[in-house]
Amino acid sequence: MSDAETVVLIHGLSETRDVWSRQVAALQSSMHVLAYDVRGFGSSPTGAADGTVRQFADDLAQFLSAHAAAPAWLVGFSMGGVIAQRFALDFPELSKGLVLIASSCTVGRGGQEFFKNRIEAVETGGLASLAKTNDADARSCFWTDNEDLINEYSDLRTGAVIDPLGYLNACHAMLGIAAEPLTDQIAAIRQPTLVISGEHDPYCPPKAAAMISKAIPGAELLVIDAVGHCLQFEASDTLNQAIADFVSTHSTQA
Repeated sequence: MSDAETVVLIHGLSETRDVWSRQVAALQSSMHVLAYDVRGFGSSPTGAADGTVRQFADDLAQFLSAHAAAPAWLVGFSMGGVIAQRFALDFPELSKGLVLIASSCTVGRGGQEFFKNRIEAVETGGLASLAKTNDADARSCFWTDNEDLINEYSDLRTGAVIDPLGYLNACHAMLGIAAEPLTDQIAAIRQPTLVISGEHDPYCPPKAAAMISKAIPGAELLVIDAVGHCLQFEASDTLNQAIADFVSTHSTQA
């Protein structure tokens, strides 16, 4: 697969690259698939974090450089989709295209309360508080009542955070796009873009996906029925096929 396309998978808040296990298994037969732990989660240290999405985008640029993987297709989930948008703006020559899953380009009042509440909980209760919060958040991410899937995701979220400062850093970064929305900026993105949303996503609903797809010239929008936020779990087959078809179609057109 020396001439295969490279796809980089970017996870969301309180996750690790393991959240993509179903996608890696399905996509690696036809493309080079890379997944990494975002700063402050899993095996990536928090370091000198500055609480910005721009720093996350810089981290991704360094990751791609270290793997000689640029330009690459970026597949971002939730916060990972925000990182992908910022990266496409800051490093347009390093990104071939974007697949933005259950993501957003701004944070409204409800989202701001979400992040502020979790910042307060972690600042006062540390990792113990975060474990309880992560279990509740994991459950609200699903439309299905499949306990096996929910428990798998809850365990992943809880195990993703070793340093609470990493979680706090990510929450502050997401709050930053409330003050500085990407909505107007992403009109400058020229790479092929697919925006995917779950019909019953309580965090990044279809209207958030529509906002992104309207802002990015030529972006495509796909809403998957009867699923919530965690499309990698609830709609893995549909999601994997959508990613593969999109990359294949636009690689051929290029």
